[in-house]
Amino acid sequence: IRICIRIMDCRPKPLLLDRARRLAEEYMARARATRERMISDKNEWLRIHEEREVLAAEMAAERFYRSKVQSTQMELQGELDRRRWEMVQQLKPLLRQEFLALMATPGYVAVLKRFLASAARALGDEGDLVAQLATVDLQRFSTEWVEWLQEVVPDRQIALSTEPGDFTGGLLLRNGDDSVRVDHSFEGRMERLEDQVNLVLTAELFPAMSESAGGTTDA
Repeated sequence: IRICIRIMDCRPKPLLLDRARRLAEEYMARARATRERMISDKNEWLRIHEEREVLAAEMAAERFYRSKVQSTQMELQGELDRRRWEMVQQLKPLLRQEFLALMATPGYVAVLKRFLASAARALGDEGDLVAQLATVDLQRFSTEWVEWLQEVVPDRQIALSTEPGDFTGGLLLRNGDDSVRVDHSFEGRMERLEDQVNLVLTAELFPAMSESAGGTTDA
């Protein structure tokens, strides 16, 4: 009987049981809250990480797109420049035809005299000078040469070479030993004024582009 009484006395009291249950429930609630918070934090991290990856992918795609657009624009601009250059070069033979037409007019003599005066001024420090004309001009104007000198450069001694110059037309003036020369031949001026000629021809072909660039340069 004493043993039974002792056993009965060792049974948990109701208050202790309630307290234990409350503690267990509290611990379980805290564990659930901690678990939910960890899951929420993980989901938030995943969301932010995903957004960053999407943003990085979008930025990379945007950079790639811009790079392709810029590359395509450069290719197109290069092709347009090449086509413009080809068209300008195709016009240059027409300039020679126009110059040949000018040579057949009375105004050509005035052009030669202007070239002669300009070249003589450029060689002002040189002594006696020698002029060369194209073959056709030498045949046409050799008898008028002295009159030209008296009219244009009366204070200079300029001999007319009997050897024609290897050019279409115009005039070449040099010093006695041919160490200094001024080339006013058609070919010489075309080479010397190539940039200006290209600008003028481009302006004629593409006036809108010339206006956007602020005008043209007179050749």
